[in-house]
Amino acid sequence: MILDGIQNNIKLSRNVWLDETFYSVRSEDIIRDNGGAKLSGISRNQICIAVATDKKNSIFAVEGTGRPTQKKTLEIFRHNIEAGSTLIHDGDAAHKSLIKTLALESVVHTTKETKGLADKDNPLYPVNRVHAILKRFLYAHSGFKRDGLMGYLNLFAFVTNPPDDLLEKVDLIVNIAFRNPKLLRFRDFMTQNTGVEDID
Repeated sequence: MILDGIQNNIKLSRNVWLDETFYSVRSEDIIRDNGGAKLSGISRNQICIAVATDKKNSIFAVEGTGRPTQKKTLEIFRHNIEAGSTLIHDGDAAHKSLIKTLALESVVHTTKETKGLADKDNPLYPVNRVHAILKRFLYAHSGFKRDGLMGYLNLFAFVTNPPDDLLEKVDLIVNIAFRNPKLLRFRDFMTQNTGVEDID
C-alpha cells in the first residue's frame, strides 16, 4: 500500500527497450474450453505485464489479460518515456500509438529475428534480462491473488531501481511511509486474504 504510485515519477530516456511478458493466473482461476482443455496460446489465462527499461530504471505494469493493446500501452508509458527517445522493441502493433504520440524513433527486432540468439547477440537482451529476474521474483511468491499483482510489481520496481545503496533505500521507504500513511485494518486484511468476513 505504501508503494502505490512509486513508479509514477520514473522517466526513461534515450534508448528504451520495451517488451511484454506473461504470467499465469492461479491454477484455480484457469478458464477452460467446453472440452475441459486450457485455452491455448496467449489467452485470458495469461496476465500481460508491460516492461520498459533504459538500463538504469525500469517500469512494470499490469496491462490486463491476453494480448497487449495500443490504448493500454500508451496509457501505461506515455508519461514515463521521454519524447523523442529511441524505442527498441519487437514491432508489436500495440506499440504504434505510443511511438506516434511521443515521436519515438522505432528500432524493430522481430521475434523471428531474435529467436535462438545468445544473450550477447540479442538486441532485446536488456529487457529480456529484466523479464527473467522479474519472473524469478514472482515464482517465489506464486500463491498470491492476482488482483494484487500490481503491488508486487511496485515492490519489485522499488527493489531493483535506484538508489542502489541499501541504507539510502531504507531511508527512502521509511520517509515514504511517514509522508503517506496508510491504514489497513486487521479485519479488512483477513477478509481480503482468507475470504472470511466475520472474525471474532
